Amino acid sequence: MVPAVAQAGPVFSANGRIPLGIESFRLQPADQPFYLIASAENPEFDGLYRVTDPSGHDRLMNAHDERIRFYPARVQFRLTASSREKLLDDRPFDAHAKIDVDELITKLRFRVKVFHALEYRYIKPAYVDNIGLPSDVPYDERIYRIGFDLGRIPIEDRVVMEVISPTGERLCKFHLDLL
Repeated sequence: MVPAVAQAGPVFSANGRIPLGIESFRLQPADQPFYLIASAENPEFDGLYRVTDPSGHDRLMNAHDERIRFYPARVQFRLTASSREKLLDDRPFDAHAKIDVDELITKLRFRVKVFHALEYRYIKPAYVDNIGLPSDVPYDERIYRIGFDLGRIPIEDRVVMEVISPTGERLCKFHLDLL
């Protein structure tokens, strides 16, 4: 166990799920709003917390008070893409594609970008499952389960899931910040 000087704070996780955030958009030129909301899932996330060691460095600990040195080898992201309602009352980001919003949210692509200092690499999804209505059924919301085999990534590295439009535009990034 790493001796703690002070509790740095919990990593918010409910049943192994960590919320990553929400972004709102306006598809142009169609002038249609939509939003993306994401979380990361792995049973190993449950009970994580941060402590500050005597040298002032933050450390990530699991529910058994053991120091975590690597991300889980496999992480699943859940992403909801919806045009059902205006979820945020802010100024949405513009996204550009000559398609309608229903086609856009049905054909999203994903990748993970792993940063080690200034170097980075991409990881393709091991799987992408549509867990809502089938994509051939017209609907204003899609829910994806995206799995990545990360391998052995040090916890000090940064893991970012990127959401890519069907036209190749990177819409947004969701950071999985544990430390």
